[in-house]
Amino acid sequence: MDDLTSEFIAESQEGLDRMERCLTELEVRPDDGALVGEIFRAVHTIKGTTGFLGFDRLEKLAHTGEHLLGSLRDGKLAVTSELISGLLSLLDGLRAILVLIEETGGEGTRAEDEDSALIAELTALNGHAPLSVDAVDGVDEPNTVGMPHQEVEKANSRAAVAPAASAMGSADKTLRIDVDVLNRMMNLVGELVLTRNQMLQSNMEAANFPELARRLDSVTADLRETVMQARMQPVGNLFGKFPRLVRDLARTCGRDVRIEFSGQETGLDKSLLEAIKDPLTHAVRNAVDHGIEAPHVRVLAGKPAEGCVRLRAFHQSGSVVIEVADDGAGIGIERVLAKAVERNLVTAEHAAEMSEREALQLIFLPGFSTAAAVTNVSGRGVGMDVVRANVEKVGGSVEIESKMGVGTTLRMRVPLTLAIVPALVVRSGGQSFALPQTALVELVYVPRREAEKAVEKIGAAALYRLRERLLPIVWLDRLLGLGTQYTDEAHGFYLAVLEAEGCRYGLVVDDLLAPEEIVVKPLSSVLREIGLFSGATVLGNGALALILDIGATAARAGVKPMEEVAEGVALVEAKTEQAEDVSFMVFEERAKERTALPLDVVERIESVPLTQIEYAGGRALLQYRGELLPLCDDGNLLIEMEDREQEESLVTVLICAHAGTGGRHRIGMVVRRVLDVSPGRMLEEYASASGMELALVKEKLTMVHRQFGAKAAATWKEVA
Repeated sequence: MDDLTSEFIAESQEGLDRMERCLTELEVRPDDGALVGEIFRAVHTIKGTTGFLGFDRLEKLAHTGEHLLGSLRDGKLAVTSELISGLLSLLDGLRAILVLIEETGGEGTRAEDEDSALIAELTALNGHAPLSVDAVDGVDEPNTVGMPHQEVEKANSRAAVAPAASAMGSADKTLRIDVDVLNRMMNLVGELVLTRNQMLQSNMEAANFPELARRLDSVTADLRETVMQARMQPVGNLFGKFPRLVRDLARTCGRDVRIEFSGQETGLDKSLLEAIKDPLTHAVRNAVDHGIEAPHVRVLAGKPAEGCVRLRAFHQSGSVVIEVADDGAGIGIERVLAKAVERNLVTAEHAAEMSEREALQLIFLPGFSTAAAVTNVSGRGVGMDVVRANVEKVGGSVEIESKMGVGTTLRMRVPLTLAIVPALVVRSGGQSFALPQTALVELVYVPRREAEKAVEKIGAAALYRLRERLLPIVWLDRLLGLGTQYTDEAHGFYLAVLEAEGCRYGLVVDDLLAPEEIVVKPLSSVLREIGLFSGATVLGNGALALILDIGATAARAGVKPMEEVAEGVALVEAKTEQAEDVSFMVFEERAKERTALPLDVVERIESVPLTQIEYAGGRALLQYRGELLPLCDDGNLLIEMEDREQEESLVTVLICAHAGTGGRHRIGMVVRRVLDVSPGRMLEEYASASGMELALVKEKLTMVHRQFGAKAAATWKEVA
């Protein structure tokens, strides 16, 4: 197939996608002439181009549709449900021929692929016999462009009957990119080549080598962002396919359903957009078939006869969340449990002990269905398990919420991209693992001497009391059978607080390494069978690390969502009454001296190699994300590390920001270690007597840093 035909197919598929959206809207707004004009132009463009390319069958069908749309545009026909159905059949016919041309290079055998029935239907809708192409165009010009010979068509006829729905059209294989984005990519590639040439001509001992390395890092990051931007597509491209699906499905099921969208402009990687197409289709079908009640049932329940399915997309914590919500009957927990027991998916004893949330998860089991009868729409127990499996395959997760009589919401959370993701690298059992930062809530360091008191036991479950809330904890080395690495009694452990599928838990690891933007590589079949890893990556030091699947880890460890305990509720009420309470980040700046910063001034915690800290005019400075960051080292930690010749060590720096004259200012606080994040209360009476600002955090006296105390904050607010 030549380039001209490929371009024609891609543009025609895009035109038919627009036509499909316009047709479903036209049924709702029958007096909208702009929609009719858009539909007419899509068919007219296909018909006009086919004459040049020599696709007779496509031209004949498009001509009949154009004649019908011309009558509609001229006001000779009214918009009816039958007319919309006929035009949708025209769209399906045109799309099927385009797929046939793309797959085989021809339109199929004349005897077997004639569209006489569809043409007759369109003609009947128009109210008179079809006109010839020559009569409409006013030109008696024979078609001289050669088509494949009849013998070739007969030989390919078996392959030509593949259904259009199963084929990937050219529109799915192509991507429209803004020229400005391409120009920026070219400029960045040019910068990359220049930097590479300069590095090749230098050596690692050269004075300008660190500057070249930083430039290479900056250009690479910009190029990655630009390529990501080029791959991003609005989810509205996918949403546009569902009005037709909902219309046809509602007519089949005897429902009255409308569909609403929000967040269509939300961007998502092209490959992920294709990956979630089938799961999203399953979810929408279930919402119409299982969720929305029949019109008379809705009226008896005090609802409008017309049901509503809402598709919403938005960004949240570095991921894209897509919700499918309906205002239907909701999911009956008792019915779900009864069906699960009936199909031997769970035992009756286990079902009796399940919470409402756990019971809802049963609908994702293979073979589960609450449909009363098997139809061509549902009832075979295939669907929701496919939704979860396909979404988890691309590193996402699925959650479901339902309330009887109100409706059901299915929430799919997927990463922005599959190629490069920010991750925290941890060590456990002598091996490195990557934790996706989208699932990371916070990090907590537990000193070894406090570990026994910090970890509480309820039955066989281990819990950590984090800010007066009990948090389930999982030892990664024990889960993977790696063996403990503790040899020093003074060594503590790190707790990575993670959240996935509504479960929040702490993952115990031995050590933390620097965060990295990792390139995700697929797993081999052997590692994939373990079920705890979503991919692998090569770290900056050349070591291999497995990417932990946060949801699968929680499931393997038996972590369950915990209900709010009474003391937690009381704590929240107490916080509401004490409006003066402030959240603090507590750290050690000097040995055995607790210092705190208001949490809202801390932007980020960075681990910086000591060699990256530079000096000018006697001040310690750090080049941080394109700006020169002054460092505050009240505890003289940098001097200690340099005196001990610990150049290879990492320095913990709190990136803090505040508003002042000239805008927002940043400063880096050099600390020995971060202790906790916790609410506390300022001791104002002590500050007035001594000039030192203190806070009571977890019933311990903590000094508030002089540059970020209440007096300093008040000064910033005045000049901001």
